[in-house]
Amino acid sequence: MRSINSPELHRNMGFWNEATQQALLDTEVAIAGNGGTGNLFGMELARVGIQKFRIADPEVFDEVNSNRVMGARVDTIGRNKAEVLKEDILSINPDASIIVYSEGITPDTIEEFLSCADIALNGLELTKPELGTMLARQARTRKIGRLLVPVPMVDVEYIAHAGQGTVFDPLSSMTFERFMGIQGGEHAPLDEIAEQIIDPNRYLAYIPPYGDLKTLEAIQKGCPLPSNMIGAGVAAQIGLSEVLKLVRKRAGERGLPPTYAPAIRWYDAYTNKSGITRHPKMSYYRHLGGALLSNVFQKNEPASYSQDERALRGDIG
Repeated sequence: MRSINSPELHRNMGFWNEATQQALLDTEVAIAGNGGTGNLFGMELARVGIQKFRIADPEVFDEVNSNRVMGARVDTIGRNKAEVLKEDILSINPDASIIVYSEGITPDTIEEFLSCADIALNGLELTKPELGTMLARQARTRKIGRLLVPVPMVDVEYIAHAGQGTVFDPLSSMTFERFMGIQGGEHAPLDEIAEQIIDPNRYLAYIPPYGDLKTLEAIQKGCPLPSNMIGAGVAAQIGLSEVLKLVRKRAGERGLPPTYAPAIRWYDAYTNKSGITRHPKMSYYRHLGGALLSNVFQKNEPASYSQDERALRGDIG
């Protein structure tokens, strides 16, 4: 395993100290969802010194992942995302400890998945809200022996060229279920949550002003949410910086506090605008209004994302 004397970590010093670096080396991170953000997040964590991982994803890479996932390459198409991420992390640090859950997180594995974690990352798709809920519930109730030792959960999202992030404090009354507007709250059965659809105004504090509203119409008709490398990369960077805040706090070092829910912070790499809000729903509608005005005055590039246009390209996923 690496130490603070490893040359691979020398250039980290200067913006944090040896105590913080040692804390990073000693931290275990559990990443649920190893696609766009989760994949890049894992590799970036390895570069700052995290060397203990548990990673979970049941899916395999296909060609449409290639525009935003670093691990999606010609030689990895058809392979499990978690297995590929393990190989990529080991190519950065051959001594890293990595436990893979290629079936993803399940009711049978979730307790083990978080058993030694210091921090969890929710990189799961919100089209399956029961999975994020399961992760959050275990993070709040994790025990080591008879002692309750809950786990903070970093949650990141991205849209267009922007990313955003928040941290769920496991001791806070602002739970994942409350934040996402899960019907039935903390006591709703997972099978019932699986039938629910989370409104974007619950998890997106920012809507880019340059979006084509016809894209939103297409999404409402069943088209997948478009995504790209810029947004995925920004979201991963935000998640990484929240991990640094959590690690510094645990080590007793000075630094900014984590962005605890209900607060969300966001950054758009295209407009160079950023913000933080404790009222994400209000922020969502404020930014949506700006996007509406940009469309009314025809300021935005048409996105070529109608169902007919996608069909002509053979994009039927």
